[in-house]
Amino acid sequence: MLVNGMWGLITLKRVNPIEVWGREVSVAVTEFRPFQAPETDPGIIREARGCFTLDEWVSALVNTIGLDPGVYSPRQRLLLLSRLIPLVEGNVDMVEFGPRQTGKTYLYRNVSNYVRIISGGTVTPATLFYNLRTRVPGELAVKDVVVFDEVSKVRFPNPDEVMGKLKDFMESGQYERGDKKATSDASLVFMGNVEVERDKTAEESYLPVEDLTYVLPEPMRDSAFIDRVHGLLPGWELPKISQSKIHLAKGYGIASDYFSEAMHTMRKASLMGEVSKYIEFSNEFKIRDEKAVKKIISGFLKILFPNMQFDKDELEQVARLALEYRQRIRDWLHILSPGEYLKEKLNIKVKG
Repeated sequence: MLVNGMWGLITLKRVNPIEVWGREVSVAVTEFRPFQAPETDPGIIREARGCFTLDEWVSALVNTIGLDPGVYSPRQRLLLLSRLIPLVEGNVDMVEFGPRQTGKTYLYRNVSNYVRIISGGTVTPATLFYNLRTRVPGELAVKDVVVFDEVSKVRFPNPDEVMGKLKDFMESGQYERGDKKATSDASLVFMGNVEVERDKTAEESYLPVEDLTYVLPEPMRDSAFIDRVHGLLPGWELPKISQSKIHLAKGYGIASDYFSEAMHTMRKASLMGEVSKYIEFSNEFKIRDEKAVKKIISGFLKILFPNMQFDKDELEQVARLALEYRQRIRDWLHILSPGEYLKEKLNIKVKG
């Protein structure tokens, strides 16, 4: 604490003047209560996970991101926690479309220090990749996640250059600009607001009523770009956050500063190899489909089962959700390019 500093609550007490290092002091610190976690080791989470059932752990995580788990259905809680996957898994790219006020931007702005949010406006190659004039690395080099908020309002001064480099990066995790060649594990999140209508079959849920392609800016309405996105999260299923007394967290969660650092540390290892031991993919899977589903499941395992203790039903639950996210991308591609992308139903088998 004395070396690095720490946030906390101190109690001050007026005392009779005393001399300290040649100065007269009349106030003393009598108590210090830290509210910053000095630890960053995710092993603490792994150890703690064994004390919770899956439902209890999910509730604790939803509290951690600032929301009340009692307001959301079991499926909606997993949708909320899906937003954390880019924070714990490197080079995973997600799209989320939904109505306004569902907490999309709030989560990324408050849950981690390693996020850069770009809210509309002009995005240059210097901002994202590398500034040739100042020789300063761009956001992809220094952040864990780059979020394109209000993606429909994002503009590129040189769309061909930006999109070409962006697609190359999404495929390989590498980029070049000028004499600079770099590798990064930054994840990308593209978020947009869509017009919705109430779902008559589910209370407090909505359905999109506009073509998702046109939520993207024109340079991104490209099947080659969309195919590189790993999953589409149906944010339209989440209710709007209307009142703090209803939707905001009231229970215990994980200290946010520790949670941020723990997620940052989790990125260093991928569990895609472990996923391969438990999942069999149907013949309709292409290489990108398989990679996408493995990455999303790997992220889910880090968040929900950090101790890697789960049964077949629990694994199947998250694997089916990951499959659903990728299936939405495949369906979207079929609408854009029906001749190139057939309408196929992906399927998986979870081994016992």
